[in-house]
Amino acid sequence: MSKSVLVVHNDFNSAAFAESNAGLKDQIDAVCQALGDLKVKYAVKSIKTIEQLANVLVKNKHQIVFNLVEELPADITHACFVPAVCRSFSRKFTGSDTPALLLAQNKWQAKAILKAAGVPTPDGVFVPVGQKISAKNLTKGYYIVKPAFCDASEGITADSIVSLGGKKMSAAIEKIHSQFDQPAIVEQFILGRELNISVLQCGKKIEVMPVAEIDFSTFKKGMPRIVDYAAKWHADSFEYQNTPRILPAKLPEKIAALIRQYAIGAFKALDCKDYVRVDFRLSEENRLFVIEVNPNPDITPEAGFASAIEAGGINYKKFIKILLKNTGEFKS
Repeated sequence: MSKSVLVVHNDFNSAAFAESNAGLKDQIDAVCQALGDLKVKYAVKSIKTIEQLANVLVKNKHQIVFNLVEELPADITHACFVPAVCRSFSRKFTGSDTPALLLAQNKWQAKAILKAAGVPTPDGVFVPVGQKISAKNLTKGYYIVKPAFCDASEGITADSIVSLGGKKMSAAIEKIHSQFDQPAIVEQFILGRELNISVLQCGKKIEVMPVAEIDFSTFKKGMPRIVDYAAKWHADSFEYQNTPRILPAKLPEKIAALIRQYAIGAFKALDCKDYVRVDFRLSEENRLFVIEVNPNPDITPEAGFASAIEAGGINYKKFIKILLKNTGEFKS
């Protein structure tokens, strides 16, 4: 491999969610280690704005951009435009393209596209900033209130699970509006199991890895069985320490096959590329629902995606090599 790679990531100065920033540092280290092991020349650059990326590409002539930009402070959508800027400078890039990133980030729009493609998602409503919920089309039961445009479980806590109507639901919506200045999605909470599956594009072939399950068996009665922000990022919390991954998940083959079918359907519906994680809930009646599609998910070696590909027989070094080959710039 004689071509060179520019690893681009967002600046670490945003303190709002310092834990997820620490996760980004781990991703950079892992990717650079793999590139070094592959004898690929590389450099690492951080950006604070999407405009800064243009200057970086002018000064650095690497053929491929390894895109690890998760968020940019000026606007929540700006990170989605990294591929478009790379394309304008005739650079290849890893991960999904701008349209897919924008669609996946807008979780309400993504839900509509998935449903149109025959991929089931929970029912819900969209609540713009400053507005109250209109619950006339919702049925009694539990709901999860989450930001419309955030990733990495940002904005999701145990208080995000509420009953229809009442002060707790209104408070959860208002918290999203005030903390994130973005709309809230109030979505039916599916009681049951939480599953996810990692999808990897290998050239023209889309491969699915073994299904993983989050184990909530040590959660006390009444504790919401969700992967909230604490479970994902607060290493000293009960939630973090008691949500181990079961890989592969113990499922009837009929259910596992349907998960694979829906995951590939979601990958294609949003026109994703390279690598994606699809999150599911499996109801107590064995009905599947896609709750999120995550293009360019966390690829730290300890994270779910890396664990899943390892279980699928693909080590980290091979994974990085596959991404480089997908760009068309590397032939071996």
